[in-house]
Formats: sequence, structure tokens, C-alpha cells
Amino acid sequence: MAAASQDQDEVISGINVTPLVDIVLVVLIIFIVTASFVLRTQIPIELPRAATGEAASAGLLNLALTAQGELALDGKPVTLDGLGPAIAAARARGQAEGKPVTAFIAADVATPYGKFAAVVDRLRAEGVADIALDTQPTALEEAAR
Repeated sequence: MAAASQDQDEVISGINVTPLVDIVLVVLIIFIVTASFVLRTQIPIELPRAATGEAASAGLLNLALTAQGELALDGKPVTLDGLGPAIAAARARGQAEGKPVTAFIAADVATPYGKFAAVVDRLRAEGVADIALDTQPTALEEAAR
């Protein structure tokens, strides 16, 4: 009996880090979700709908074209001439990880087609071959109408 009471009086000298890691991961997930939501709500864009549309994933270059034809890179206004240095920086980051430069373009349905074509042309001229278009997913029945 005396031995049992000595075990209960021992000081716990180790720290259990499992709950700490769980909390940190939950906070990280919340940060990632809110950061992408805040970025989308800052630039007013009405995305077109597509039956094969998927949720956009984070990429090296996130471009947005507003209905007025204004261009934004990662939420900050940029001109066509300003895309060159941004692409070069993304290419340098991608080479460190062995990944090519990827561009995601979110264009408002009312964006002038000429502006959209100019952005795609500039991306191709700078050597960006992987270009994805951001759309809202819709049901196949609705797309067939």
C-alpha cells in the first residue's frame, strides 16, 4: 500500500505535445480558409459557371480580371507589363521545388474578351504553359440548357 501512494505523489516532468499539435493544425486550417475567402471578397468578380468546374486550389500566380478589365495579381493591382517580373519570381520559386509556373485566372463574366486574351497572350509569351480558368461549378443539367 505504501508503494501505491508514492506513485501518485510523483511530479509529472514530461509535456504531452499532442493537444498542442492538434490546436496548431486547426488554427492553420482556419487561417488558410479565411485567407482565400478574404482574397476573393476583396475583388468583385462574378465567375462564369461550368459543368466541369472545380474549386480553385492555390497556385503560384492568382490573377483576377474585373468587369472593367482591371487586372490584379494575388489581390494587388498590376499592369500587363508588371506580369513579367512576377512570373520571373514565380519561376525562381518553382525551380527550387521543381515545379512549373501555374497561373489561375478568375475573370468576371462581363470582362472584355480583348483584355482576357491579352492576359493569356502575355502569360504564354512569358513561358507560362499551365493556365487554368477559375469557374463556379454547376450541375450538368443546368449547363445543357
